[in-house]
Amino acid sequence: MTTTPTARPDVPRPLAGLRPLPLLRSPEPWRATAYLAGYVVLGPVLFAFCLAALLVSAALNITLLGLPLLIGAAAVLRGAAHVERLRTALVGPPVPADYRPVEPAGVLAAVKARWSDPATLRDLLYLVALFVPLLLLDVVALLLWLTTLALVLFPAWYWTVPDGSALGLLRVDNLPLALLVTVVACGCALLTVCAAVGAARLHAAIAHKLLGPRTDPLAAAKRLLAEPGPLSGAAEAPAAEPRTSSRLSSHSGG
Repeated sequence: MTTTPTARPDVPRPLAGLRPLPLLRSPEPWRATAYLAGYVVLGPVLFAFCLAALLVSAALNITLLGLPLLIGAAAVLRGAAHVERLRTALVGPPVPADYRPVEPAGVLAAVKARWSDPATLRDLLYLVALFVPLLLLDVVALLLWLTTLALVLFPAWYWTVPDGSALGLLRVDNLPLALLVTVVACGCALLTVCAAVGAARLHAAIAHKLLGPRTDPLAAAKRLLAEPGPLSGAAEAPAAEPRTSSRLSSHSGG
């Protein structure tokens, strides 16, 4: 008996529970910071490896050497995708892989099996096609959050900047002004913490969607149709009445 896959309840929801004060009292902003910073560092490296593997294998595809390289390029994509799956543990459960099994039946069959697998194509979409949008999302959210944190601690380091020009056109060269900046930054933190956590959740949700097992959007409806309904018992009851009446007539006849 096969079961229809359903949507996983552990997929991060970007806008669920984005309340600033509870977030600031939880470790989630720091996990989100590590997740965003990790992609800013690792994302370009993974993108470069994957793009280089694809370009080299495509350039040599006119020769027999290109076939093993296509297998290697698929392996590079899967390895990079596995790194991204593990990183989602910072903001939620890690993403499980969902690749088709490959039977050892020759080079051509191996190439076809790997590159006809929708999971490999989704890896390519996440790691290469969506690299720039995801990087921009993470960089903007990370800069907003880290800048706010730096301004919250502004009284501790404003004096290290020559001429008090740490805030551009605003000249802050004394402690009262630095404390005022801290008060404003604390208010801004209520917004930027939501931006950082929301961006990390959105990124992780995209990773779940593209790098995880495929889900059936009609799974709930199919399961409802497969289960016995409330009228199933009532439909069986009339079928049992003739048997009861026949038994009564046989007893009366005897």
